[in-house]
Amino acid sequence: MNIEIFRNCDESDGAVLVMFRPEGASWVGEDRELLTALGVDPDMAFSGKAGRTRLCSGAAGSCLLVGLGKADEVDADAFRSAVGTAVRVAAGQELARLAVDSGHLDRLGLDGDMAAECVTAALLAGYRFTAFKSDPGEDDAPASFAILGGDEGTRARLDRAMAVAEGVRLARDLVNTPSNVATPEYLAGVAHDLAVRYGFGVQAFGPEDIVAMGMGSFASVFRGSDTPARFIVLDSDPDGGRPLVFVGKGVTFDTGGISLKPAAKMHEMKGDMAGAAAILGLFKVIGLAGGAPRRVVGLLPCTENVPGSRATKPGDVVTAMNGKTVEILNTDAEGRLILADALAYSARFEPEILVDLATLTGACLVALGTKVAAVFATTAELDQRIREGGSRVGERYWPMPLWAEYGPPLKSDVADLKNIATREGGAIYAAMFLKNFVPEGVDWAHLDIAGPAWTDENASVFRPGGTGFGVRTLWELVGMYAEGGDGEPAL
Repeated sequence: MNIEIFRNCDESDGAVLVMFRPEGASWVGEDRELLTALGVDPDMAFSGKAGRTRLCSGAAGSCLLVGLGKADEVDADAFRSAVGTAVRVAAGQELARLAVDSGHLDRLGLDGDMAAECVTAALLAGYRFTAFKSDPGEDDAPASFAILGGDEGTRARLDRAMAVAEGVRLARDLVNTPSNVATPEYLAGVAHDLAVRYGFGVQAFGPEDIVAMGMGSFASVFRGSDTPARFIVLDSDPDGGRPLVFVGKGVTFDTGGISLKPAAKMHEMKGDMAGAAAILGLFKVIGLAGGAPRRVVGLLPCTENVPGSRATKPGDVVTAMNGKTVEILNTDAEGRLILADALAYSARFEPEILVDLATLTGACLVALGTKVAAVFATTAELDQRIREGGSRVGERYWPMPLWAEYGPPLKSDVADLKNIATREGGAIYAAMFLKNFVPEGVDWAHLDIAGPAWTDENASVFRPGGTGFGVRTLWELVGMYAEGGDGEPAL
């Protein structure tokens, strides 16, 4: 889908004008003039209900009316969903070109840059994963999407919006790619390509390097696999100051290891690297946007977790990079084991903040469902920034506790820690386990994205498969921590 900018409808070469309206509302002022100029009656019936559309034709052009839903419930999420509806209807009606008037978007009265949000939403709604189709078929989206009007800064803002969409789309591609292709080495290759293209620093350590660095916790997970693990380090500005460090779980396929998972839906475990995919997506945003206002470091521990003759067994004890010993009672609680060493490794960067993203626990999915991620943060400021930034871009987080009472059940009789506690409160115990490996004095947050990283729905800006969840939150967070930043969004 090509994104274009024109001064008005006359330049848009017959594009169908898209207009959004809440339920029960009427067109007023300049919106009536837009419809009248097309030869469309502004008083024609249209309910404005969510998901409803009406394609209207006049003497001077056509218009697609899209409902936003109940007026008191219209927000940025409802708007994104409506943009997704417009894209799908355009494909079904074989409409090759859509256009939206920037003034009309301003008159919706929503917070933020709605023209930029409209572009991002349209590109995400038009996403399809066809890499392994012998016949990918026709695009399920219009060929072009235009913004009409705007000001001198519109092009720059839309370029950043397109950068965000491309980053999310990369994360979706990586999650959707089968694990026999998206191996740890493959992810290292993606990181290398990003580094070469945009001038980032990059390192990719192999199994021997990981063991030599003392990452016994990480190494315990890849022992059963013949597919070599990789520990990937991406740095947006190696000569910069104190960075924001993001750690992403990169289990490219998770069978559970010796503690084998049930067979049902195990194929979805190719997406257990969604945290790492989100960070790679973020670095693509940074590259396409021309850089980040702060130095960003990404740490991606990547491996398979499979059974084998050399695989770690329940009851084995390993030593993590920070010297703590861990009794592994369940090999299917492997994500926290690879993250533990990555968190410890981050100390060398003296990070201003440290945030990890992981599809970590089924307990979080049970607790919060598929629409919301959990945030565990050591400071109220970091918690607030993550939740506010995520809410702005349609990625929601619910705060969870890191109370001291959850610590003792993780103590082992034979080691410093055990990697699981009781089933009840499983997501909290996973976070409390990770907290043991966070460098002292560093503001840290753990984002359990097990629910929203994957969807079965074909609605709003989503298609079934990986969602790219987390890319936009991290980009917002980078903007908030810009030098002298005041909490404004990145776009």
